[in-house]
Amino acid sequence: MEKPISIEQRAKTWLDNGMSDTQIEAELLATGADERHVIAMLTEIKKLRNARKTANGLIYILIGAVTCLLSCILTMTSSYSNSNFSLILYGITTIGIIIVFIGLMKIFN
Repeated sequence: MEKPISIEQRAKTWLDNGMSDTQIEAELLATGADERHVIAMLTEIKKLRNARKTANGLIYILIGAVTCLLSCILTMTSSYSNSNFSLILYGITTIGIIIVFIGLMKIFN
């Protein structure tokens, strides 16, 4: 005997499949959900979607910050060795800043 799938499990699969709000609403109405509850369910699904976007954005921000920290450490160590540190200073720092801004775009977009 199969166990019925709950709305939470369905919402996770809908988000994994990348379904839009209108498609999710149509699925909920097709399953016989009350129209008053559909609005509340859609707001919870939007919260889940935003939480995923925030988590992914924070990962990008962390990677960018670590890259900038690594660039700072490498710049300080290469300045003592009298080598050309402009590639490290401008190149890796720029890459780190770009990764941070990608994370911010994922959060706020």
